Amino acid sequence: METQGINLYIVDDNRSMLVALRQYLSGRFGNKLRISTFEDGETCLKNINEFTDVVILDYFLQGKNGNEILKTIKELNPRTEVIMLSGNEDVGTAVESFRLGAKNFVVKNNNAWGKISVLLDTTIIRPFKYVWEFPVTKFLAVFTATFATMGTFVLLVLQLTN
Repeated sequence: METQGINLYIVDDNRSMLVALRQYLSGRFGNKLRISTFEDGETCLKNINEFTDVVILDYFLQGKNGNEILKTIKELNPRTEVIMLSGNEDVGTAVESFRLGAKNFVVKNNNAWGKISVLLDTTIIRPFKYVWEFPVTKFLAVFTATFATMGTFVLLVLQLTN
């Protein structure tokens, strides 16, 4: 069976950052990701659709800032996961990003790409693994994983209370 890739958009007005992050993630995840890059938020927004799975979004962009773009992404497709990537270490900015629906907020530093890689692997790619290996819908895979996790939790609580 041919595996489907996750549609990942990277938005950053720094061209060298776009190219380098794309190469890093392509090397790390191979054909699991279909990566598109955008140098501004407006162009990215024109490409958001029901098949957009993840957006790595810089906060400081020409024109609208990352949180303004994030808000519009969530209006266009609430299921799109957004990871904010920013040199801004202001807690208020991060809180606002989470309030608007960001999955995570990563500060640009020497460990940023590693953090993004871990976030993609643990919260996005692994749940999709079931979709790739078995002919089930994304919804069914996530529902089954959630149901199994909750069932295990309930059984543990029942055993501890007895």
